[in-house]
This record gives sequence, C-alpha cells and structure tokens, in this order.
Amino acid sequence: MKVIICLDDNGGMLFNNRRQSRDKEVLKDVFNNLEGEKLYISPFSQKLFEEFSDRLIIDDALLLKAQKKDTCFIENKCLKGVLDINEIIVYKWNRIYPSDFKCDVDFSNYTLTETVDFKGFSHEKITKETYKR
Repeated sequence: MKVIICLDDNGGMLFNNRRQSRDKEVLKDVFNNLEGEKLYISPFSQKLFEEFSDRLIIDDALLLKAQKKDTCFIENKCLKGVLDINEIIVYKWNRIYPSDFKCDVDFSNYTLTETVDFKGFSHEKITKETYKR
C-alpha cells in the first residue's frame, strides 16, 4: 500500500487534534498522481478533501481495509507495525509547528527515491519525498 503524510521538520502531524497546516497545492499534487484511483481517508480528513469527494473512500479502518495497490492519506493514525506499506510519500512543510502527535514511521526501513520541491499556496516551499521498500 502507498501512504501519504504531511510533516513538519520535527515529524509533527497534529497539534491538539488539529492538522498543523494544509495547502491546496499539496491536495492537487496528491490527486494528480493517483492515476484515476480512489484515495482512502479517515473521516477526520474528509473536510480537507471536499472538492475531491467523488474520488474518496472514507473509512476509519482504512489501514486495515486498504489493499496492496491502494493509496491512503494519513493524518491521525499511527503507522508503526503496519507491514503492508511499500511506499510513503511525505510532504514536508519545511517549518516547525507545535505538535503533540508525531509520525512513528522508521524511515530506515525505506529508501528515499525522489525529492521534489514546489511552491505551495500557503507555503513558499514544500518538499515532496518518496520512500520505497
């Protein structure tokens, strides 16, 4: 399965059960790279993806139900112990935000295969990193 996450420079994902940030250019990039497939998200992320609602599968148990070929956008789930992840796309904000929920992925089990910087809507520079097993 492919997992997509957004992180600050300290690996933060959430603060006080709220996403740290969002950027509509990241959302466009996510859907431009899905190649027509649907995206698994949790109900927590539903509001973020309102304009793409026809391309979503909304399920709180997405990490259990997604198959090897599927893509999941993760904001509020632990990934440690999820063995079926073969690719992780990380969008980095290149900033440090307050966070109380951090990414728990051991990236030493993956190889960084691509890094791309682009201009976001609310961020001058967003870095997209692709990790593969």
